[in-house]
Amino acid sequence: MKLEELVNSNYSRLNQNDLYIWKYIWSNKRECCEMSSDELAKKCNVSRTTISRFMQKLSLEGFGEFKVRLKMEFDSSAHTKDISLDDVCENYYKTIRDIREKDTQEMCRMIYRAKRLFAYGTGTVQVEVANELKRNFIMVDKFFVILYGESEMNTLLKNATEEDLIVIISVSGETKSGVEYAKKIKLKGIPSISITKLSDNSIARLCDQNLYITTQNIKMENGINCESMSQYFILAEMLFFKYIMYLQQLEKTNITV
Repeated sequence: MKLEELVNSNYSRLNQNDLYIWKYIWSNKRECCEMSSDELAKKCNVSRTTISRFMQKLSLEGFGEFKVRLKMEFDSSAHTKDISLDDVCENYYKTIRDIREKDTQEMCRMIYRAKRLFAYGTGTVQVEVANELKRNFIMVDKFFVILYGESEMNTLLKNATEEDLIVIISVSGETKSGVEYAKKIKLKGIPSISITKLSDNSIARLCDQNLYITTQNIKMENGINCESMSQYFILAEMLFFKYIMYLQQLEKTNITV
């Protein structure tokens, strides 16, 4: 699990000092790769003990493990080579590996228990991913209602309950409307799952369960940026297959959830 994902999953445990430390690290990754815990504490105007507690909240064994992870992630992202087909394929493989290894038991339980299922995409491609969820899960009698635009989401939020489930699909995880809806969903205690690009993002922090993809921004010669979205569809299909496995497990063990 990457550091960004650790921060997202443990966000409720972090206080203002922790968030300030993370913001400094995020903005100064190269420098932090070479810092000692004392140096990082001095830069953030906190004690060494505060740094140690921050690492513990991220479920890290200590500052040493943190530095190893940070350096590996920085080295991986710092390579500025021309994009190749191998790079694109590797991102596909990584998405598949990550969802294959991820413990989705609780996520599948949420889908199984929900009386109503909703999916909201913050953009055109994201809506298509929501439709892919709908297409797949209808085969196992789970019917996702796709929410289009603010009026439908606002209408839902008036009567949604803890027996429902909402999936929010975003790329950056920082779309203004998506973040505002995620806040309202959390305040009402409605179970939620986010699907975003792997980053320290607001929507993932606000949702109960998170799924991520790793994608690459490709800069074209004309200055336009191109980003592959196929991993979102792969992820949606992989979640469906893992849900089928969950149903098979329930049937074999006769477990009531």
